[in-house]
Amino acid sequence: MPLSPRMYHWFVRPQWFTKKYIHEHIQNGFHLENKDILDFGSGTGANCSICRPDIYLGIEPDRERVNLAKRIYPNHHFMHFDEKTIPAQDHSFDYIFVIAVLHHIHDEQIKDYLLEFERILKPGGEIIVLEPYLCERKPLNNRFMNWYDDGEYIRNEDGYLDLFHAGKYKCQVLKKFTKCFLYNEVFFSAKPIV
Repeated sequence: MPLSPRMYHWFVRPQWFTKKYIHEHIQNGFHLENKDILDFGSGTGANCSICRPDIYLGIEPDRERVNLAKRIYPNHHFMHFDEKTIPAQDHSFDYIFVIAVLHHIHDEQIKDYLLEFERILKPGGEIIVLEPYLCERKPLNNRFMNWYDDGEYIRNEDGYLDLFHAGKYKCQVLKKFTKCFLYNEVFFSAKPIV
């Protein structure tokens, strides 16, 4: 049963958890200062705290999550979007965060988003991705993720990378790790091939 946005924010993505398993990886791998950031699938806004409000935009298809994010982080900007066109000008962002989003989206829709990402990225811009992934060597973790997570499209590492490669992106896997002993996570970046 899916949790309400408030329950999700406080129990699944508490601040300490987000800092340890998401923010530290991003901040150790990327310099975000003075960079325009799009948080794609921003949910309840947990990732905005590592970005200055004036250079951050969070977009999310769930209106309830957008409204909660606006209440919790009133200085940051969040928008509802229609799950088709990203509400941004061409070449607007240095980085796009895609954090725990792709495993909720089928392949064809991801292919469309990759075109949108290319459109809105500045030259030299990058996509920062962190997703749960299935690992052949960890069948217990795989079973747990498939049971616990409401994402219908948890892929293996190659499944994610192949989508980006087919969309003409160059990917670099930055780290693979286990979160809370049971979740396999792959952290990678992707740049359009010019």
